[in-house]
Amino acid sequence: MPARTLLLFQTHYLDRALERAFRRLARQAPPHFECRVLVHLPPGRPAPARLSRVPHHLVRTDELRAMPYPRKTADADWTGRPWEMWGGGHCDLIALHGMLAHPGFDRYWVMEYDVAFTGDWGRFFAAFEGSDADLLTTCIRERADDPAWVCWPSLQGGAHGDAAQAFATAAFLPLWRVSARLVAAMDAAYRDGYGGHVEASWSSLARARGMKLEDIGGDGPFVAEGNRRRFYTASPSTALQFYLAPGTFFAKPHMYRPGRRRDTLWHPVKPWHWGDEFRAALREWRIIGGAWKLALREWLSRRHGGAAPG
Repeated sequence: MPARTLLLFQTHYLDRALERAFRRLARQAPPHFECRVLVHLPPGRPAPARLSRVPHHLVRTDELRAMPYPRKTADADWTGRPWEMWGGGHCDLIALHGMLAHPGFDRYWVMEYDVAFTGDWGRFFAAFEGSDADLLTTCIRERADDPAWVCWPSLQGGAHGDAAQAFATAAFLPLWRVSARLVAAMDAAYRDGYGGHVEASWSSLARARGMKLEDIGGDGPFVAEGNRRRFYTASPSTALQFYLAPGTFFAKPHMYRPGRRRDTLWHPVKPWHWGDEFRAALREWRIIGGAWKLALREWLSRRHGGAAPG
């Protein structure tokens, strides 16, 4: 019997084009998939009018902050800056809220609205039906492959954080599939005070617990036989290049439309909004600046015998 699967199409708005993309996704998904639009909104913002026309799960920021995760919802994040959804790497709370609200599934796919596939979604999902990975996603890399990444120190929280640091692994999560047992493990760990940037917390805890990670495509040791560079390409992250471009699946720059290569994942594909881009750039540089400040404070502490100068 196929694994019962919930697919969450994550977005913060729903216009005609996105509704059409979701309906195509739901139409091409395997019969044992249940598909829902996952919408996150701030308090007070009206829900999109089109939302009533599709199966959906709506969650607002205040509901996410009320989740019983002391480190993920703390007033200050791991760099000491005030809590911020995207800048602090807490957007996984949106997906986790949707998963926990719909128990009973064996697997959960989460797809951001700006992921495109130049082929039939049914063929893509069928390629991984036989995979028993607890976390199936993109651009999986170990700390040794990307030692300069600024978000490694975010893995914190007692024994959970210590274990995650020992198995520190990063992944890029615009598109990911997670097993029910990893959802339960993350929920329990977050409740116990574990925390971290979304691109490190899930993959690192999964490895620390002996769970299986698999890369959808690309390169690296986590790609299954036959899938290397099959569904996407990206570039290794380095100290000076942390957007994973060039390739077909990366963080920036945005694409207005997917490329022509068939049966390929493309990200990010979305219209240009200069205000959103400016705010996103500010968030990213705050992360980098906060991480550098934290690293400098730790270096000064070691140099001055355990206490940083005031």
